Amino acid sequence: MVKRCLGDRRLSYRASIVIAAATILLAAVGSRVIAQGAGTTQDQAAAAAAIAAAKDKQPPLTEDNEVKLGRANAEENDKHVQLITDAVVVGRVNRIGKEIAEAANTYPIKQTYGYSWVKKFNYTFKVVNDKDVNAYSLPGGFIYVNKGLLDYVRSDDELAGVLAHEVSHAAHHHMVKLMKDQNNFQNILIPALAGLVVATHARSNDVANILNGGYLVAIARANSWGVSAEQDADHSGILLLTHTHFNPVGLYSFMIRMAADEDRKNFVDMGILRTHPPGAERVDSARQTLEELHIPIELSKVDPTLLVSVKPVKGAVAGIDLAEMSIRSMPLCRITAAEGKSAADRATDIASKINKHIDQGLQPFDVRFGRSTNKVYLRDIALFQQADADVLGKSLDQLKQDLVGAIMLINQKMQLDAPHQ
Repeated sequence: MVKRCLGDRRLSYRASIVIAAATILLAAVGSRVIAQGAGTTQDQAAAAAAIAAAKDKQPPLTEDNEVKLGRANAEENDKHVQLITDAVVVGRVNRIGKEIAEAANTYPIKQTYGYSWVKKFNYTFKVVNDKDVNAYSLPGGFIYVNKGLLDYVRSDDELAGVLAHEVSHAAHHHMVKLMKDQNNFQNILIPALAGLVVATHARSNDVANILNGGYLVAIARANSWGVSAEQDADHSGILLLTHTHFNPVGLYSFMIRMAADEDRKNFVDMGILRTHPPGAERVDSARQTLEELHIPIELSKVDPTLLVSVKPVKGAVAGIDLAEMSIRSMPLCRITAAEGKSAADRATDIASKINKHIDQGLQPFDVRFGRSTNKVYLRDIALFQQADADVLGKSLDQLKQDLVGAIMLINQKMQLDAPHQ
């Protein structure tokens, strides 16, 4: 069974660690055996033996077995999912993934959870035809990305951030650590449950309740380890990207949007069922890591939707050449042809200048009227002149006020797109 890592249908984060499935399997096996034979001491002893036998079947992990475990799970996973074979889609994921994998195989990154020793895995990357925004990692370097996630990221840098997170799970051997911790817990849990069954002559319903309680405790323990693993993958993913040509801010940008979506979906903290830190916490931690590394947090470099875009306006005014500038489909302003340039060329030139200021944020007070030049400026950028006012049938002061209002609306949308703190 494969657990989710970066999100589910509701875009909330889910467990990436397969070991939780082993816990559930042990509880389920024990529940069925005991429920079927709880009537006699002999049956109870057999049930206890069955639970112990199921536990004993867990193979000890070595470096070789880590890869074998991952391959076996990957083969089983592939039986139950539809893999995409489109050369362009798969090629993009592999191109980005291979560069990150090479970095992971070359540069040791100190872990906060797991093990930091480097094993040169032969990483494989596959794309699953699933619209959920999700990716997950299996031991030994088997990485899966859903098509829904590819549709969700806004740049190669954001996708690289997700893949670096998943590669970090494998590179720091989180599964090995989780299985070791889980096995220590099962050494206490399973004998205690079996002893309780024998000592109390419990009925099947009572045993089911006991095992269900054990399952919830196991989930709580597994999830506490899962949070540590996720925190390490976030931190290590950013560090790993510094050894590639991809911008580490991409993972931060992705986290911001996921956290905002989590807010909009009215995410409820599930307590013992929580397997990831809350989105806002992950965003704060990522920002802190970037600041410690002195990496400029320029979101427009990894999210092109933050930039000013230009499109011609057809049929607005007969015979007049107009172009509209917008940010995330929200109109900023319209301008006309002037200074020997078409409206589109002039708008493109102005947009490129505005985009240099985007990461500092545009504010209404950045708009001013230059009386000596008879132009409206956005910071130091001449935006409107009298030709624009004449074509649009407004005064320059009206165009100035329209621009102030547009910036206010755009900023409001940006605030809604940011996670609540």
